[in-house]
Amino acid sequence: MKRDWARAIGIGGALVVVISIVWEFARMQPDNNYLANPWAHRGYESVHGTIFATIGLVLLVAVLLVASKASQSLWNSLAIVAAMIIAGWLIALVFAGGEDVTVASDSIVAFLLAVAIGIGIAFGATRYAEARSLDAVANTLGGATGTLIKMAIIFVVTILLGLIIGDEMTVPAHVGILIIMVLLGVVTSLMKTPSMAANRMLIASALVAGTAIGFSGAAIRSTLIRLQSETDPFIPGQYRDTQVTWGYFLANIGVILVFIGAVMLWARRRDIVQSQQRAAKQREAAEASARELAAAR
Repeated sequence: MKRDWARAIGIGGALVVVISIVWEFARMQPDNNYLANPWAHRGYESVHGTIFATIGLVLLVAVLLVASKASQSLWNSLAIVAAMIIAGWLIALVFAGGEDVTVASDSIVAFLLAVAIGIGIAFGATRYAEARSLDAVANTLGGATGTLIKMAIIFVVTILLGLIIGDEMTVPAHVGILIIMVLLGVVTSLMKTPSMAANRMLIASALVAGTAIGFSGAAIRSTLIRLQSETDPFIPGQYRDTQVTWGYFLANIGVILVFIGAVMLWARRRDIVQSQQRAAKQREAAEASARELAAAR
């Protein structure tokens, strides 16, 4: 029996993220073990562990859905994309519902948003041209000239987004995550071969999850300091003496494994689609040849 390594790596990575909460997430330097209490905490003892476990479970379900044969259908693929968008938004709503994020017009976040919107517009125009059989327009947008057109669109979107944001704009964190997930969903769905949208969205979701987990190290260390001050406000540890430990690193390793598994699933699905497309072209050529032979008789 042939082993499905892509599925196994993706599932294994998601499980690593979940079980990472059993290990320590942060601890004080050894010299402070008996001065600051608690001097260490495990994942399940803080909200960060709950977030990591939730992300891991969502990634696990996403890998199982994308790896299933049902995802090969166009509408099922788009439904899985929608489910990932909703899941990402719900996680942000539950765990960061009361927090806000500020986006400056000259920040890298605003630029990335402009790039995502611009690429989405370009891909949407390309798919529209293909659907309307506007081959000349589709070929132009997909060729070298199309690259220049995409850059121009991104430039215009950047200016418009800067006018909308102004100096800076503050939005609820869950709204920001929803915007990012929707943009990713739109871009992955409008790319060539929409039936592979779920595979591309799984890769994007793994990147988003990895970013969220990777940048949580500072918050994990701050949580340990807060737990210490709640226990004994007179002898708390210092932030500089606090370090993240194995639980945090295991979660990051797990997300990397999910990303690798997602890429492998995408590559396998791409090969299947390309084989189906070649077979379809061969059938069309054979049918056309048969019609010509029949007409010549």
